[in-house]
Amino acid sequence: MEGLYRNVRSECRTRKDAWIWTVALAALCFFVVVGVSAVWFLGYHGRFTRFVSRLSDSTTYAYNNDGLTAVVDGETFQVSDENMYGIFGYLSLSKSGRESSKVPEGEPVILDYGNGSLLKLWDLSADGRHHYLYVQYTDTEGDIYSYISYNTTLETVVTRYLFDGNE
Repeated sequence: MEGLYRNVRSECRTRKDAWIWTVALAALCFFVVVGVSAVWFLGYHGRFTRFVSRLSDSTTYAYNNDGLTAVVDGETFQVSDENMYGIFGYLSLSKSGRESSKVPEGEPVILDYGNGSLLKLWDLSADGRHHYLYVQYTDTEGDIYSYISYNTTLETVVTRYLFDGNE
């Protein structure tokens, strides 16, 4: 009986086994990172799509009821139909940005669509040279969508769509 276990060897791990486990662990980490990123992107895209859809509904309501009013530096005026859709297009087509719940200081430009929804716009200056637009939209149900748009500026909204061609 003594020699019974002499020829049985315990398996020892080789470099090949360690390399396979390392590759498998790296692949697992990669798929986790890709999965989390995809879920985050789809969530952000869904929220942005809902924002655009609800802003479109508000714009249509304001168009049908002559109801879009703007408040800029304490001055209130009606926004023309053409400029209503210009603002909608300008904001909805510039999809580059990030969500932010931190409301900037200062007085915003306020757009009241007449159905209970409000669009507030602030100018953000990151370094004094680059200006971004902070957008906060409150829909008719009270849901708030806020983001910083990197491809738009408050100056463009005010000069092109609010001061030009409105009453």
